[in-house]
Parts: sequence; C-alpha cells; structure tokens
Amino acid sequence: MRLRNRGKGSPAPLTTAVSDPEPANPTGELPKSSILGRTFAALALPRFRNLWLGMLFSMGGMQIEIVAKSWLAYDLSGSAFLLGLVALGRSLPQIILSPFAGVVADRFDRRKILLVSQTCMLLVSLAAAILVHLGIIQVWHLLALGLLQGIAFPFTMPTRTAFMSDLVERKDMANALALDSTGRNLNLIVAPSIAGILLAYNPMLAFYSSALMYAFALMLLYNLPGGSRGGAGKSGTFAEMAVGFRYIWSNRILFALMAMSAVPILLGMPFQQLLPVFQADVLMVGESRLGFMFAAVGIGALVGSLGAAYFAGSAQMAKIQLACGVLFGLVLIGFAMSTMYVVALAFLVLIGLFSQTYLTINRSLLMLNTDPALYGRVTSVQIMAWYFMPVSLLPMGYLADRIGVDVTVAGAGVLVAVLIASAAFRFPELFLRHSTPAQEPA
Repeated sequence: MRLRNRGKGSPAPLTTAVSDPEPANPTGELPKSSILGRTFAALALPRFRNLWLGMLFSMGGMQIEIVAKSWLAYDLSGSAFLLGLVALGRSLPQIILSPFAGVVADRFDRRKILLVSQTCMLLVSLAAAILVHLGIIQVWHLLALGLLQGIAFPFTMPTRTAFMSDLVERKDMANALALDSTGRNLNLIVAPSIAGILLAYNPMLAFYSSALMYAFALMLLYNLPGGSRGGAGKSGTFAEMAVGFRYIWSNRILFALMAMSAVPILLGMPFQQLLPVFQADVLMVGESRLGFMFAAVGIGALVGSLGAAYFAGSAQMAKIQLACGVLFGLVLIGFAMSTMYVVALAFLVLIGLFSQTYLTINRSLLMLNTDPALYGRVTSVQIMAWYFMPVSLLPMGYLADRIGVDVTVAGAGVLVAVLIASAAFRFPELFLRHSTPAQEPA
C-alpha cells in the first residue's frame, strides 16, 4: 500500500468540493438538489442511519453524565479548581491512549471495538448511579470513575469516524461527518435540559438515565455489519502510530487544520465546564437553569452543524471556518461580561453556532484531505486536543477562583479570536486555493 506523503514544500491540494456524479435515486429519497436532500444526504443510507441513531443515544448519555458530574463535583467541593481536576482525571488516560486507539480503529473490526467501548461506558455510568443512589458518592469517586471512563472512551470517536467510511461513499463523507456533529449537537439541547430537570428533582435519576441511554446505543450497534479491518499494516503498534504522526507533519494542509482545531478546543471550549460557576456565582440562578444554559449552546451548535452539512463540499468551507472561529472568540467575550441570565443565554446560542460551524467544517476538511487508510489515526490525533482540554481547564479553574470566572473566560475569548485570525497570514494557501475534486488515494 502506498500512502500519499508530501513534503511541506509541496502541500496536498485542498479538497473542498466533490464532483462525483450523483447516483440514480429509485427509492423515493429526497433529491440532493433540494435543501433537505443536500443537508441530510447520508441519512438516506440505512446502515449509516443506524450508526447515527446509536451515536445519538451514546452521546446523549455522555452529555447527561457530564452535566450531572460537573454539578455534583461543584456541589460537593465548592471549588472550580476541583471541578477542573475531575475533568482532568477523565482526560489523562484519553491523552495517553488516543494514538493507540487510532491504530486499533485502522486495524481491527470497528463494530466490535464500538461494542466493547460502549459496554465499558455503560458499566462506569451504572456504577456512578449506584453510588449516588446509596448516598456515598464523594469527589474521589468521581475522579476514579472518570479515569475508568477515560480508558474506554478514546476508542469510540476514531472508530466511529473510520466506520463511516465503511458505510458511506467517499463523496458523501463530508456530509456524514457534518450529520454526525449535528447529532451530537442535538444532544447538547435535549440531554442537558433533561439533566437539569432531573438534577433539580433527584440527582440519582440523572445518572440512571445516562446508563439507560448507553444501553440503547448498544442495542443499535448489534444491528450493524462488521466493520472492515482498515489499512494498518503489521509492523507493530508504535510503528503504525509513527506513520500517522509523520503523515500529518509532512502534509502542510493537514498540519494547518490540526493547529486550527486545537486553538478553540484548548482555549475556548473549557467555558462549558465552568458553566456551573457562572450559574451559581455570576448569574445567581438555581441549578435547574444550568441545564438550559447547556441547551442554549446546543441550539446554536445544532444550527451551525446543519449549516456545515449544507455547505459540505463548498469551495468556501475554509473561509467560513476562519470567520466563524474569530466570531466564536468575540461572542465568548460577550458571554463572559454578561450579568443577566437572558442575555447570557443569547450569547450561549451564538457561541454554539460559531464554535460548532467552525469545528464541523474543520473536521470535514481534515477527512477530505486524508488517505482513508489513515482515518482512524488522523482522527485520533485531532481528538487528542479535546482530551487535553481539561489540562487548560485546570489553570482556568485556578484563575477563576483567584480573579473571577468572567475575566478568565473573556481573556480566553481574546486569545481565540487573535490566534485564529492570525491563521490567515500563517497558512494563506488554506484560504486562497481554488477547490479541487476529491481524489481517491493512490
């Protein structure tokens, strides 16, 4: 197998449009020339639809669990620093295992990997529910359960992304990725709202609901066919990891997209983990309102990811990404300075809109410019930024305790806007190239 491995002096062409002919449509599905048909094209495929529905339940369970654990950690400790420490405990094993998970996704049966990882997530969530039910939950329990969850979760995202290439054609990959983001963002609306209501009524129910949703996700995974074993060779796990890192480093376009992915994730997105602090100390509203704050982000994120699905393959994807990244930083500043709950909700909607449009387009461009044999490894490297997010959350939590959460998040917004805007000067070829048709790998 030959991989396209270009030096930095001759970057890969930026793939932002797909020109493959549309297949015949004898099933009565929405034509792709219509707005709905173009936006939801990949969902017309039954196998991808099954994977997508399973993802809805899985990510719904995770979102409920994140809101519940964030609230519980702050309720038990009263410290933003300890809230960040709980998130860090979940991310440390993910940082370590993520490159290994990418190799696994490229080498083994992807359906079986998803079944194992989701079963582990179910068991960890059920253990948390039982501890809350018994009334013995403590902060160290949240840390320990976060570590266990961090061992299982890194195998989910790269495997599911690589599995999509087994279920959809390459020309539909950008749309499938955008719809995957849409489903996750839909959960940012529904799941946190459910979590907030359940927390106000009985926190135990929030944790049991999370476990139940993982169980539904497992049921849907059983209906999928076995995934391919990808394209990883047999030269050893660490050697295969090195192949992925070298591939990204030697391709200037991929390297630029990776860098632009890390900035908003590490500096901007930690604000979500600090929402309980805003709810209690800045906006001074009850915990039932916390769920609606997460949901406001989800509403904007849903609209943003649907927009990204519609523009999948557009020649303007990179420029839209740049504009949304700068706007994300600016509205983050606006939210941090808000003292009225309604105004804060409006800014949270805009934060979700711009951040998810940016991140969804970035993910699509990454996959469109990656050899399919390396989908798992490239995805695992990109996802590592999310696992490093609690590392940046820790100092942000410390600063929030010392100088105020509003000043801390506003400063992060300034950095996001400035650094993303500078990408136009650092990587001009990413935004000035004309679109070219997607090419199959050599």
